[in-house]
Amino acid sequence: MPNYNPHLIKSKRSYSMSEIAHLFSIDRKTCHRWLKDEGLKVVEKGVNPLLIMGIDLITFIKERRAKRARGLREDEFFCMKCHKPVKANLGSERIVKTGKTVGKAKLEQVKRIGVCEVCKTKVNRFLRVSQLD
Repeated sequence: MPNYNPHLIKSKRSYSMSEIAHLFSIDRKTCHRWLKDEGLKVVEKGVNPLLIMGIDLITFIKERRAKRARGLREDEFFCMKCHKPVKANLGSERIVKTGKTVGKAKLEQVKRIGVCEVCKTKVNRFLRVSQLD
């Protein structure tokens, strides 16, 4: 899923569908789908061309990004091959001390190592000792 840059949008300007498509290098049909299915607001319905205020477009893009973003759960790793959060195979997890400290509190850093349950690739996750409890 692309990561659209809200900094390209001017908040006090109105944009047509073709301008939005050109700005993000996407198809006009994607913009229409955003209107129809995902709740992008238009300035005035039933008027051509459909115009969207920049501030509404910025808000829409940031809300889409916030829905997508979530942190990893305690038992998850991020698999670089699958490009998604995954769990490790049962029995494949182990904890290794890195010998480094993290943050102002100088907490000891450890590395959890496992095998992705989807693609069987080695996955790593760095943690502070306080996060293991």
